[in-house]
Amino acid sequence: MQSLREKRLRGALELELFSVGWITCEAVFSAIAAYRAGSLALSAFSVDSAIELVSAMLLVVRLYVEIHTGASVDRRHPVERWTSGFVAVCLFALAAYVAVKSGQAIRLQEGPSVTWLGLAVALASSVVTPWLAVEKLRYGQLLDSPALCGDAMCSFTCGYMSWTLLAGLAMNDLFHWWWVDPLAACGILYFVVKEGWESIGAFVSGDGHTHSHSH
Repeated sequence: MQSLREKRLRGALELELFSVGWITCEAVFSAIAAYRAGSLALSAFSVDSAIELVSAMLLVVRLYVEIHTGASVDRRHPVERWTSGFVAVCLFALAAYVAVKSGQAIRLQEGPSVTWLGLAVALASSVVTPWLAVEKLRYGQLLDSPALCGDAMCSFTCGYMSWTLLAGLAMNDLFHWWWVDPLAACGILYFVVKEGWESIGAFVSGDGHTHSHSH
């Protein structure tokens, strides 16, 4: 008979496998939409989805190892700490990319044209991603897994980005304000940098994302 922890581990693994599939579609379609529309915010969203995908895949491995080997994976396990460290590096690289591209867009005064694909991706993500984040955080707390809680924070960040995207794309389409897209991308920077610092803290201390998500 399965123990309670094993049932929770398997539930978390199923959630992460679903997350991998969803994020893959999200990253691919947002990249296509960004290319068609010339949208900085959409391209940043696509890169963030790729980072989130790496994090989810590492969590799949971490959960699989504990389920099938019986290995003890505690809060200071190298897999958990290095996952946080790798995600932090990627998030800071994303922040630098967004900052540079935002400056270029403002200097050139160029805005994107909205596409139905971009709107569809942002709208779907604004619903699915926050749900994934809440479920990951729930399992992370039940399993006392900082890495899983950290992955949930990445999903929360992606959810914020999708809401910012919707606002930026809608206002650009309605009012043709070219500066809305780079401004929306700058708004994303707050969440990306904040998550990056939290991931660095998790890597250095080994304690993980111990705060509750109350933004």
